[in-house]
Amino acid sequence: MAPRFDADELSLELSVADLLDRALLRNLGFANRGGYERLWLGQAIHSRYQERALAEDPTYRREVTLAASFDHRGWRVTVSGRADGLRRLEDGTLVVEEIKSVRRGGGPSPAVRELYERQALLYAWLLARGGEEQVAAELVMIEIGSEAVERERLEFAFGVLDRGVQQRLNRLLREFERRRAAAVQRRAVAAELAFPYPELRRGQEQIVEEVERARADGEQLLVEAPTGLGKTVAALYPAIRYALAHDKRIFVLTAKTLQQEMASQVLELLNRDRSFHTLRLRAKAKMCANDQLLCHEEYCPYARDYYSKLLGTRLVQRLLDAETHLLPDAVYEAARSAEVCPFEVSLELAGEAQVVVCDYNYAFEPYVSLSDFGPDADLSNHILIIDEIHNLVGRGRDYYSPELSAAGARQAAAAIAGGGAPIHDRLAGLCQRLARLIERAVADGLEEAGPEAPAAEAPLPEDDLWALRPAFDEAFVDYLEFRRETSSFRAEDPFVGLYFDLLRFLNGLVLSTGEEFSHCVVRAGGARLRILCKDPSRFLGRILGGCHAVVGLSATLSPGEFYRDLLGFDPDRARQIGVPSPFPRDNRRVVIDDSVATTFRQRPDNYGRIARRLGEFADRVPGNCLALFPSYLFLNEVASRLEVRKKRVLVQSPDGSDRERELILESLRSLLAGDHLLLAVAGGVFAEGVDYPGEMLKAVAVVGPCLPAVSLEQELLKRYYQERFERGFEYAFVVPGMTRVVQAAGRLIRSADDTGIIALFDRRFLQPPYVRHLPADWLDGGEPAALVGEPQRVARAFYVGV
Repeated sequence: MAPRFDADELSLELSVADLLDRALLRNLGFANRGGYERLWLGQAIHSRYQERALAEDPTYRREVTLAASFDHRGWRVTVSGRADGLRRLEDGTLVVEEIKSVRRGGGPSPAVRELYERQALLYAWLLARGGEEQVAAELVMIEIGSEAVERERLEFAFGVLDRGVQQRLNRLLREFERRRAAAVQRRAVAAELAFPYPELRRGQEQIVEEVERARADGEQLLVEAPTGLGKTVAALYPAIRYALAHDKRIFVLTAKTLQQEMASQVLELLNRDRSFHTLRLRAKAKMCANDQLLCHEEYCPYARDYYSKLLGTRLVQRLLDAETHLLPDAVYEAARSAEVCPFEVSLELAGEAQVVVCDYNYAFEPYVSLSDFGPDADLSNHILIIDEIHNLVGRGRDYYSPELSAAGARQAAAAIAGGGAPIHDRLAGLCQRLARLIERAVADGLEEAGPEAPAAEAPLPEDDLWALRPAFDEAFVDYLEFRRETSSFRAEDPFVGLYFDLLRFLNGLVLSTGEEFSHCVVRAGGARLRILCKDPSRFLGRILGGCHAVVGLSATLSPGEFYRDLLGFDPDRARQIGVPSPFPRDNRRVVIDDSVATTFRQRPDNYGRIARRLGEFADRVPGNCLALFPSYLFLNEVASRLEVRKKRVLVQSPDGSDRERELILESLRSLLAGDHLLLAVAGGVFAEGVDYPGEMLKAVAVVGPCLPAVSLEQELLKRYYQERFERGFEYAFVVPGMTRVVQAAGRLIRSADDTGIIALFDRRFLQPPYVRHLPADWLDGGEPAALVGEPQRVARAFYVGV
């Protein structure tokens, strides 16, 4: 955790790592950063050593929490940490062990060794502070690959260590005073910060007022407001004013890159005077300057001597001085030129920024989350603004639903088998063993379900997987050394990827206790083992509950209790508000075509009719149309029968690249390219998180309620929601489906000047429970039946003269 200063109580809480020289600490590489580094190879080596020590020495303890409190310059200081190992000698001496894995053929560099030694001695110092009279410290270095152990007894001089700690505390207190002075300046900025537009829209005023209350009272606020209202700026403006005035930090969390871009644009407007720092954090893989190889100083030149290069170039300060709004491209180029890791530089800058824009992953995904959101992090200084928060329920489930596939294991075996060295044969054999284990478990799990069953809830082979792990650990260590010695590292190595998939799955097995989890075996699409998290609220709630305040924004947050409960909001802190649309209702028409049916069984008989009526509707609209479907299969069936006379048809492909997406959007923007009908899938990149400003879009057609496909996972969700809420089908199928419908329709009206038609093709939109999820402003106080009509006739009447 970062040092915690309480200026009112004059108390300081910090960890052993905070007492280490930062330059030495960062020379280590990135062993404690998120993602694969959190599952670093040393974990396996340390664990095996500790298990042997426990078996051989009855006095041995591992992962022991130590703490000491004392006074320093008027402050009450508490230092805590976790020692790798403790053992008691016959003469009563308590020995603290600092365990490190070192590269084969040579130990750590002098700077890194010094860091290791200091860390061990600080744990000994904590023990002495705690009253132990006979204390010793050992550095235990285990060679990667052979696991040969070298012990080094360290000299322990309490007085020297005590003076070193006091000097480090003095530096920390000076840095705290510097930051406190900067916070005073930001408070002055907060008082002068102005809304970036001449006036607030109707609806924005309500959001500003409610966010002001939420930030002051430490609430968890859910805001349901129509797309295009300007929710983000209305939430950020009061949140930033409060954060600057009270020395808080804001994290703007989004589900898509396009939403990050829009949030960045809003922040530039709010920070026209360049009075505070904002940062947009790009995905780690896209910030890697070394082809996504391993993040460690032994394997990456951008990690080697990282902090000394950072200090020598003053890169972080130069970037802070040059820009207040820090964007990924500029950070990447500057870091690459200085030969330091661009992603790590981004994290350095994030620690200095008052507002950070990033993906949900960096707060909630357990393997890539920032240290700001780690298990021991103090979240009380954070304010979260979560855009399109309805997406977080599904994303949260995915974070805790790991999967292992036989196909992935066999592909890794095939990719590595031709390497030609003994290590390649060994790894390929391991991959094949894992594939056979998965296939056998799937066959056994589906035996009772029958030969045609695509999937079943069944026990997973936990003991067999755990038994296989030591062989994978050992092979992984040897493989990394082989790659280093032969300079043959490559990006996206299949065995490395499979190894971490296995670790994630095993970690998932540890977490997956309780009724909110199901264990499944899957035959469809290849043999797979899957852990299904049906309810992520326990994990999401830890993050959300620890923050000072949370504001979740979306156009679709109904029913409120569904999102509140599955996001893990605290009922005592949570509130929800609904903001009506400020746009003229005469600018929009909603029509339901009840002459078609889109249920799975009825689709084949309706493809032709849907294609004909969709084509007639599109031809009556003077401008671009967006038509959305529940699946690519449905889309293609209609597309193959579609006939339009006045539109150029564009079709989203399932594996479309970012460039392909941009080309389609450029076509829709172009006035010279004519009118288009874009066929896409609901919930995809063209349906959520993208703007179609001005005349870019004149109609949205949604074919069917866009329910999730029937699968074992959805059925298990349905059963869980039925037991918990007594609304199983509605929560498992209707809520996510209708959320996609409303989100898609929200692409149409984004300002008071926009006009257009929303056409819903399916009679189910008039039936419960679907009809309950139609937005109230679509009905305008009337009955749903009043929306029934022929889309092409409604378009002709709405666009007079077409």
